Amino acid sequence: MQMFAIVISLAFTVVAVALTARAVSQMLGVMRQGQPAVGRSDNPGARTVTMLKETFLHTRMLQWTWIGIMHWFVYMAFLFLSTAVLAAYFQLFKPDFAYPVVGHWIPFEWFNELIGALSTIGIVFLIIYRQKHHPRSEGRKSRFFGSTFWQAYFVEALALLEGAAILFVRAAEWRLDTESGRIHYPFSSWLGDAIYPVDKSSLENLIYAIAAFKIVLAMVWLIVIARNITMGIAWHRFTAWFNIWFKREADGTTALGAMKPLTSDGKPITLDDIDDLDEDSALGAGRIEDFSWKGILDFTTCTECGRCQSQCPAWNTEKPLSPKLLVMGLREHAYAKAAGDPAHTDRVLVGSGEKGADHGAGTDVLDYFYNPADGDFVIDEDVLWSCTSCGACVQQCPVDIEHVDHIMDMRRHQLLVESNFPAELNGLFKGLENKGNPWNMSPNARMDWAKGLDFEVPVVGDDLESLESVDWLFWVGCAGAYEDRAKKTTRAVAELLNIAGISFGVLGNGETCTGDPARRAGNEFVFQGLAQQNVETFKEFKVKKVVSTCAHCFNTLKNEYKDFGIELEVVHHTQLLNRLVREGKLTPVKEGAGAAKRSITYHDPCFLGRHNQVYEPPRELLQVLPGAEVVEMERNSEKSFCCGAGGARMWMEETLGERININRTKEAVGTGADQIAVGCPFCRVMLSDGLTAQQAKGEAREEVEVLDVAQMLLASVKGEQATKAAPGSAKKAAAAGASAGAAVSTGDVATKDEPEVGDATQTEDTVTETADVGPNAKASGGSSLFDTPAAEPAKPAKTEPASGGSLFDTPAPEPAKPAKTEPASGGSLFDTPAPESAEPVKAEEPAKPAATSGGSLFDLEAPATEPTPKTEEQAPEAEAEVQAEPASEAPKPAADAPTTPAADLGSGGSLFDLEAPAPEAKSQPEPEAKTEPEPEAKTEPEPEAKSEPAPAAEASSSPESSAAPAPSAGIPEGGSLFDIPAAEPAKPAPAATSESEPAPEAEPTPEPEPEPEPQGEVEPEAEPEPQAPAAPPSGAELSQAATAAGRSEDEAAPEPAEAPAADESAVEQPAAESSEQTQTEESATEPTPESESKPASGATHTPKTDADINGSGSLFDL
Repeated sequence: MQMFAIVISLAFTVVAVALTARAVSQMLGVMRQGQPAVGRSDNPGARTVTMLKETFLHTRMLQWTWIGIMHWFVYMAFLFLSTAVLAAYFQLFKPDFAYPVVGHWIPFEWFNELIGALSTIGIVFLIIYRQKHHPRSEGRKSRFFGSTFWQAYFVEALALLEGAAILFVRAAEWRLDTESGRIHYPFSSWLGDAIYPVDKSSLENLIYAIAAFKIVLAMVWLIVIARNITMGIAWHRFTAWFNIWFKREADGTTALGAMKPLTSDGKPITLDDIDDLDEDSALGAGRIEDFSWKGILDFTTCTECGRCQSQCPAWNTEKPLSPKLLVMGLREHAYAKAAGDPAHTDRVLVGSGEKGADHGAGTDVLDYFYNPADGDFVIDEDVLWSCTSCGACVQQCPVDIEHVDHIMDMRRHQLLVESNFPAELNGLFKGLENKGNPWNMSPNARMDWAKGLDFEVPVVGDDLESLESVDWLFWVGCAGAYEDRAKKTTRAVAELLNIAGISFGVLGNGETCTGDPARRAGNEFVFQGLAQQNVETFKEFKVKKVVSTCAHCFNTLKNEYKDFGIELEVVHHTQLLNRLVREGKLTPVKEGAGAAKRSITYHDPCFLGRHNQVYEPPRELLQVLPGAEVVEMERNSEKSFCCGAGGARMWMEETLGERININRTKEAVGTGADQIAVGCPFCRVMLSDGLTAQQAKGEAREEVEVLDVAQMLLASVKGEQATKAAPGSAKKAAAAGASAGAAVSTGDVATKDEPEVGDATQTEDTVTETADVGPNAKASGGSSLFDTPAAEPAKPAKTEPASGGSLFDTPAPEPAKPAKTEPASGGSLFDTPAPESAEPVKAEEPAKPAATSGGSLFDLEAPATEPTPKTEEQAPEAEAEVQAEPASEAPKPAADAPTTPAADLGSGGSLFDLEAPAPEAKSQPEPEAKTEPEPEAKTEPEPEAKSEPAPAAEASSSPESSAAPAPSAGIPEGGSLFDIPAAEPAKPAPAATSESEPAPEAEPTPEPEPEPEPQGEVEPEAEPEPQAPAAPPSGAELSQAATAAGRSEDEAAPEPAEAPAADESAVEQPAAESSEQTQTEESATEPTPESESKPASGATHTPKTDADINGSGSLFDL
């Protein structure tokens, strides 16, 4: 028996060692194909400590407590089995062999047996867990979906035998050992007494057999994994040690916070290096060889555990991105290509194949998105662009795989080299390059947020020579300066700092975007240009300490600007406010309206929490608010769920699966909280949009609101109303104020949850409405300024230059002939052909186009080939919004003014994609009686780009002055906003137009119900008496009316506004009735066309492959 055991054991050992050596050589060869990795071996002492801590203490595995504990038992059994296998070789020759010194040391023996028993329990637990959460029962929701199950079963079987073998060999040793007592064999002695004989010869043969079994078992393990070098679930036992040691951060933190620098051949690339790059230089990752060797080691180490997949917001909302499947797909491609597989030789990393609209949400995702059998790419482009860079995958990975870095490298290549990226990003890049903000707003309007404050906000360069004379630089950020809800957070922080006696200054118009959205979208060089500009400003004004309300700005300034030669102390506003409360400089009032009883749930911003580990300061602030009870969502802190705005997703359409913000909002509403607290303006926009949608469906209480932590603290410190008084009170108050014709602002603007008519912060450069993840947009409310086809009362045309420019700063119409519509690709603000009157009318001095100093939102551009589908969810929400307010009779206008074109911005694409209205000669005269419907003007059908209709913004006229309805312009996918022929002056009895996005004209029907997706505009009746042409409405006027019109995510189709007569005093009067009331009244007499709806999980975007983000024209390119 002994000889047989020796021969078998040695034979298996020789084969296993040879195959394993070859496998390791192949593995290293594949890794060597990668690029050099920068900074992976610095501080070896700290790296070694990190490796030992993460392996022996299982610090990352224990994020899932019981799974981590059981895995630790199995892991330790594997380590001790290694010593047992080594001892088995000696036992083949000496059955009673024991290691010197420790062999009969009681603690060693006890631990050995304890681990054997616990590992057996642990692996049984893990086997049951895998079967309980098997994809056959949970489908895509299983974190094991897509994992290779035969490999998992093989590893589990070997692990079970590992633990059992320890106990069985120890039991045989107990029977053979006549000198040691039972204390040396606490568990195995009882097993040995039960199953083993007592005679020495039989026991020796038994030990030979068990020793051979242990050796053969270990060698079979090695043979199998050597034949399958992509078997990460087995190889991670060896490669994880190296992957952890070579992780990006030597101090042991995750690869989050700062993005990995753009490198080529292992060297960082800056703007100064562009001219020195060779034609073959790799920018980002376009081939598997473009990843660093550490990236390929990441792919090799993946255990397929699926923790990243279970936490990914994209995967959990039926999108095709799974961090696990992405890494597995890259690993399969890397090793197949290295082996010369012809199916992988010519594959590109990112491509697109034919697939159904819902394949990304189904279980067939593997067939279409990852190494498809009939495709020529590794991953589908929808996988790449679904990432929000929230970092949940990196946070959860037990072996420190750096998923986000790899995704961002692939995005960089797609954008910088291939020019292949979602078309909606064109507007983002142009706004950042031309105006220094993603909304393309005037750079001279950055201080509008401070209007109406009862103290002066010092501006560096105007009021301060440098930041040395104050405590902090208050970094306002683009959202804090332009987005209406974020302005309230900005004001709240400024007020709190003023109350606490903290001196601060702002850069005002000298501030520009940090560049975060450009970098996360892959446009590294736009980011670097913005970063260098800001760093120069910081150095000029001696900036040392910065406080920011935006989690994205906070992360970029803190972690990424150090690469540009400046070290800053950067804190989030919740951290600074927490410090001030602790120091007694801010004291919440314990009685009064500010101490109203309410429950609050807090949403962790990804770039504040996971990326920077700031979890407690905002929660501590909420806990000290009198009357507040903090309730946590199930997914919180490290496991918090993304809002959906990161990774530049704020400026991209979300056409696949469920909206991420809706998923998160449902969870927040499910806690029963009265208020949802946030610490980031983008999170606030996304959750506010989600809440509006849920409230419109009746799935969330009307009194629930989304507020920044700073706003809640300010209300408590000032003793102001801390929460809505009653369900629906805010909307009723807004409607009442509009009906009364007075924009009355109650309470501090900074403590409001929603923008209101008359807020001091609203100007023509304020973004006041948003829709969920739409092109170019994201600002407060339930839709976007870009999505609002509405008009405001127009002032008489003026020729003075505007100070900042606005979305609505179009030239006033002139008498013109019927215009011929021609698409244009770019053009200029001054490319608008002058219209002529269809019939002779009294001539009037034409109004010249207003010159703008700061540009306008018309400078945004999107490609003409970007159709985006509409969601199915809009119908019930639109109906609910229309029925929300009672109908009231609109005041009869005294006179009409000639119409002004109202741009329909409700569809996607770009603001350049506007289409001229049809010639008025085709319009029918408007009947004077209300019983007859108004005819529609025919427009070109246009694809719907917005997933949800934007709310209408309407301003009603006063009894003394009113305006005729404005004709609408359709938005085709091509052309430019500046190629719109101006509207014709109205006839004495002008025809009202109604816009329908691709839908036929509806025949008039009495008292129609609102259609599921109303797209036509319904016009109020007007008197035939004409007035002088009026100038287009200003941005501020639109902002006020749009806010009062309601903020539903899914609302009825937009209506044109009435323009007042030329009397300027009338223009200054606020809206006299709410948009909801007018919509309800008019829907009773006017037909509403029905347009087609596309599924929410509909077609994916079509990236533009020839986009030139630098060549697009703008207002300044004249």
